[in-house]
Amino acid sequence: MKKHTTVAGMLSLLLMLLTSIPAFSQIPDTVYRKPELPTGPPTPVQENKPKTKEKPVVVQIPQEAVQQEELEFLDRLYFGGSFGLQFGNYTNISLLPILGYKITPKFSVGPGIVYHFIRSGGQTFQNFGGKVFAQHEVLGGIVNDGSLLVHAEYEVLSHENYWRTTNGSFELSRRIVYTPLAGVGYRQSAGRASFDLLLLYNFNDTDSPYSNPVIRAGFNIPFRK
Repeated sequence: MKKHTTVAGMLSLLLMLLTSIPAFSQIPDTVYRKPELPTGPPTPVQENKPKTKEKPVVVQIPQEAVQQEELEFLDRLYFGGSFGLQFGNYTNISLLPILGYKITPKFSVGPGIVYHFIRSGGQTFQNFGGKVFAQHEVLGGIVNDGSLLVHAEYEVLSHENYWRTTNGSFELSRRIVYTPLAGVGYRQSAGRASFDLLLLYNFNDTDSPYSNPVIRAGFNIPFRK
């Protein structure tokens, strides 16, 4: 009896194995397939190269534009000056060359040199120094292209004179004198040049070599135009 049971069990086990083989054959191959190794040359690895800095954009100014700017600067420059004459018991001859620059066609500024020859009380004195000035044409077309001017300047002079000392006596020496002047004038054009006639007021009439009013005549000549 046991022999028949053993044979029947083996047959049942064999039948179970045979029926399970088709089920295993339906499982996708990818479950049991070994991973494939890559073939061929390795894929190049991209290196992180540092970013190159962008070159700054250089704007080149044409040489003609630079030359034109220089010409405009020179066209604004002019030279000239004025002289002052005062006679009588007090004689003052003044020479005042200037170098002017036109900020606008009607407004100009610049430096100048001041020299005075003075005779007073039978003695002669000489003063020298410098100044700065500003001048503006406020009204044009008066007579033959003439213009009305407003003029102001500030002078610094080494003034030679008999100065009163602390004990009440007078001593010949030099002092630095600061003299502001302002007034009006008339400018007459004459071709490239122009002529000025100035009537100024001296705001330092205590130790300045000028007496009021100060009258000056001068000229201006542009460098180019």
